[in-house]
Amino acid sequence: MTTRRRAFALVLAGSLALTGLTACSSSEDEKPVDISKAQGEITWMTQSLQKDFGDFFRERIAKFEKENPGTKINWVDESGGPEFDQKMMQQAVNGKMADVINVPSPTILALTKADQLLDLDKALPESGKRFIPDIWKSVGMGKDGAHTAFPWYFSPFVTTYNKQVFRAAGLDENTPPKTMDEMFEFSHKIAKTGEYNALWGNANWYLISQWHGMGVKIMNDEGTEFTFAKDPNALKWMNEMISLYKDGGIPKDSLTGELDPGKEYLNGRLAFGTPNPGFIRNIKKNNPEVYKQTGVGSYPINPGLKYEFSGQFIAVNAKTKNKALALKWADYITSAEEELAWTRDGGAVIFPGATEALDNLIKNPPEAVAKDPVFKQTYEVAAKEAKNSEAFKASFYVTGQVKNALVENVNKGIRGEVSAEQALENAQKEMNELLSALNN
Repeated sequence: MTTRRRAFALVLAGSLALTGLTACSSSEDEKPVDISKAQGEITWMTQSLQKDFGDFFRERIAKFEKENPGTKINWVDESGGPEFDQKMMQQAVNGKMADVINVPSPTILALTKADQLLDLDKALPESGKRFIPDIWKSVGMGKDGAHTAFPWYFSPFVTTYNKQVFRAAGLDENTPPKTMDEMFEFSHKIAKTGEYNALWGNANWYLISQWHGMGVKIMNDEGTEFTFAKDPNALKWMNEMISLYKDGGIPKDSLTGELDPGKEYLNGRLAFGTPNPGFIRNIKKNNPEVYKQTGVGSYPINPGLKYEFSGQFIAVNAKTKNKALALKWADYITSAEEELAWTRDGGAVIFPGATEALDNLIKNPPEAVAKDPVFKQTYEVAAKEAKNSEAFKASFYVTGQVKNALVENVNKGIRGEVSAEQALENAQKEMNELLSALNN
């Protein structure tokens, strides 16, 4: 394996020294694969799905096996969490990675750079046409934009906010912020109440999405260098966060506190809650009074920008011993029919990457959605965003140690330990040092 690929895995997955990882290639890899008569047995690995959605996927597997006699899908499930990337890369090192895998974008990128995934454009030509065009176009992570994974599902960020807090700050409770400038403007007004906080300080989850929404140029076009330190919008974000922190708009203990603002929102003390659409269920279950006061709007982005696709993918191991069946299962589980079944009937608040599936989901959402006005609003907002989404490739690189370097330096700036400019310069320098081995 090349130093370039080994370094990339170190940056994204932790302290793994990946050696001997490059997959073998041959002229056969350049040809389309006939999946019409697939037979045999493969293993399918998912991320944190078996506990809550086991019955649903066992039914899908049984349906596939019935429609394709002589096939068997062995389903295994790995827990998510901070060690997931490292675990996946270790499986690749040891030749134990499943035939078909379900992983998020940073893992797909790392495995693609290490030549561990099949080129789907070559193996299954035209298969990408079923996906939302802007999403499909933006998730080509291989050489010359080659696709090594199918978009499976995602949860577009939305804005959840407390209408009671809005009223206390003199804001229109039915008008959430449309841009980050408005988000900051509203947050300053909320801070002036002296009774409520506006934003959660720990930026681990949402910093890159907010920068994307402001149009920050995080990396160069080649993906070889972080370039945000001199970006005026990155500096604006820093200065706004510094000001809000000083004025009480951000809980002082939240900079290094929990990643999720949900608990503070559930207590009724925070204006803006967790941006994941599934958070709505959590509010309804754990604090019905706050739920009654909850409004939902689109995630704030500048005009002309698209919403961020940051979702789950299905990919095929380049070393699979049953390429035809692995591809057939990957193609099947990400078909419009199956993506619709999963996103509508699976029990999660998620949206499909396939265009036809999304259109049908909007026309015929889960039954529970129509009965609940807050849930219905959330669904409509997220579905609209889903149709206007694309992958933001810089976010694939800002993970693990790279993300830690960004968040830690940003926090120093927000606390006033260094200037806003210096915080960004320090973050960029450390992040580029981590990235430099990949590019040399």
